[in-house]
Amino acid sequence: MSFIDALYSGDHAKAKSHIRNLVRIACADGNIDDAEFKLLLRIARKYEIDEDMVQDIIKNVDSLPFTPPSSKEERYVQLWNLGRMVMADGVKDPDELSKISRFAIGLGFKAEMVPGLVDEVIGIVEAKSYEDDAIDAITKYIKSH
Repeated sequence: MSFIDALYSGDHAKAKSHIRNLVRIACADGNIDDAEFKLLLRIARKYEIDEDMVQDIIKNVDSLPFTPPSSKEERYVQLWNLGRMVMADGVKDPDELSKISRFAIGLGFKAEMVPGLVDEVIGIVEAKSYEDDAIDAITKYIKSH
């Protein structure tokens, strides 16, 4: 697949949407600090999004549409990444927690489950779990609720 094809593919739209959501979490407390920006770039690189594209997403955050992930695993990874962004500066900011809760609902998690699920995700992040362990922990939490 060429770069142009990738730019307009569904996977690229989902990746840009995810980065947009991460930017919104990072901006919730009024600014994107260094730790948040470094995490944003690290996650973006996994989706083959470079720093220039990240800067473009930051500048146009309100004009990018939400494109939901298509698999359960993608939803879990995105939620975990959102939790990582909440905790990137080491602070559980109330505005960031509010946004991650809204994004969790947008990702398809049941509203009545979201408060506990967000707490679980923050705990997973604080435990410095790797992606596979985070997915397993989220899966177990959801199955038990």
